[in-house]
Amino acid sequence: AATVSAVVAVAKGLLTAISTRDTTLARRLLLPGAQLASIPDPASPTAVGRMQSDNEFVATLATAKPVYLERLWNPTVFVHGSLAVVRAPYDFFLDGKFSHCGVDVFTLLRSRGEWRITHVVYTTQRQGCAPSPLGAPQQQ
Repeated sequence: AATVSAVVAVAKGLLTAISTRDTTLARRLLLPGAQLASIPDPASPTAVGRMQSDNEFVATLATAKPVYLERLWNPTVFVHGSLAVVRAPYDFFLDGKFSHCGVDVFTLLRSRGEWRITHVVYTTQRQGCAPSPLGAPQQQ
C-alpha cells in the first residue's frame, strides 16, 4: 500500500507542477529523457497526436500564459518490482474554464529508491465527459 501511495503521489505531483508551473518539481519527477504523448480527440478527425520530450514539456510549462488546472481521480495502479503504471481519468481547465477530459497513463520506474516518470500518455476529449467526482474546481 505504501508503494501504491508513493506512485500515485508522483503522478499527482506532476499535475501539481502543471497547475503551479513548478518547473523544478516537474524536472524532479520526470526521469531525464521522459516523453509525453497526447492522443487527439476522436471527434476531431484532422487532429494529430503529439510527442514532447521532457525538455520541451518543461519549457512550455515555464513560458505558457494560461492558468492550467489538471485533476485526476480514482487511479488504477499496477506495480511490479521497479515498474509502475498509473491510469486515471482527468479533467483539464484553462483560465478556470473546462477545456477537456481524458485518461492519463503514467509509466514510472524506481531508481535509487525514488519513483520517477518515464512516460505520460493521455487522451483528450472535449465533449461527452463524465462529471468529475471532485466537483467544480476551486477558483484560484
